[in-house]
Amino acid sequence: MILLLFFFITNSFAASVKQEFLSPVITEAAPVFWTGTVTTLALLVTEDAVSDPATAHTSRKKPLGDASPIGDYYGQLYPNAIYTIGMLAHGMTTGRNTSYDRATHMFKATAYSVIVASALKYTVREPRPDNIQEKNSFPSGHTTTAFAFATAVAVHHEWYWGLSAITLASLTAYSRMNDGRHFLHDVVAGITIGSSYGLGIYFTQRGQGEKYAIAPILDGDKTGIRLVKTF
Repeated sequence: MILLLFFFITNSFAASVKQEFLSPVITEAAPVFWTGTVTTLALLVTEDAVSDPATAHTSRKKPLGDASPIGDYYGQLYPNAIYTIGMLAHGMTTGRNTSYDRATHMFKATAYSVIVASALKYTVREPRPDNIQEKNSFPSGHTTTAFAFATAVAVHHEWYWGLSAITLASLTAYSRMNDGRHFLHDVVAGITIGSSYGLGIYFTQRGQGEKYAIAPILDGDKTGIRLVKTF
């Protein structure tokens, strides 16, 4: 019985992790994920004509000036950690489950985003614009965590808090180009990952998972994939 219970708990945990990990593509977050993915791929295909010149122009002009460090700090997980700890403390002192849910959402959205972004960084191995020896440019980690935070704030709080968080996250994304640390496609990929997990984990926690699926197309001479939505 103990072995069966352990097997059940392990399988349940694995199923939960799988659903959360895939949440950007199987929940209502899928349109955001695919739009961002297609945009990122388009920028990669046209890198020499669009992404690289835009990055070079921004890093040369440095339009953010003294405001650039604000974006840098905002993308260093400080807001994510402060929000998570603050909501946990609020839940413990007031007993409100909503605060625990918000803390869990922020932690998971951030954790999955960081894992995916880090895996891509050390798989793609793209050199940074300002240092070709540093091969971890794609995607932007700062942008990823900033948008994971901003999306979580936007879905849980009043519109003005959400707008403020998204504005600061956008500042982070632009600051990475301003400082010559990332290409345009790096920050778009970061926006996609962070926003997708911010929304995906939210919908999963609300029991709205598995709205989308990817199905193969095998019809005679036709092959491909299609995105299927359940109602």
